[in-house]
Amino acid sequence: MILKEHREITVKANITIGFKCDCCGKIHEGAEMPSKWHLFHGKHNSWGNDSCDSYEDYLACSPECYIRLIREATIQFKDEVDVVIDNFTFDFAMELVKTF
Repeated sequence: MILKEHREITVKANITIGFKCDCCGKIHEGAEMPSKWHLFHGKHNSWGNDSCDSYEDYLACSPECYIRLIREATIQFKDEVDVVIDNFTFDFAMELVKTF
């Protein structure tokens, strides 16, 4: 038999208190990311099963910051295999950077 008793408990947890642009450092306070901001990821498969270590998050507050972060990601991952940046192939991300 499992005996239970109703008790009040306190739990500590990490909660979102704001967002910071990874490019310009602009801060937005609050638990909800602004609709005009964009979170994206970059990764590569150069290490086989260990490629999860290559996973990077990028948060941009504007289109200008987005392009700068895409450019930064293409530089960071330029020597890797099977690169994906914001669901783009590496070649497409490079063309995007050249366009802007």
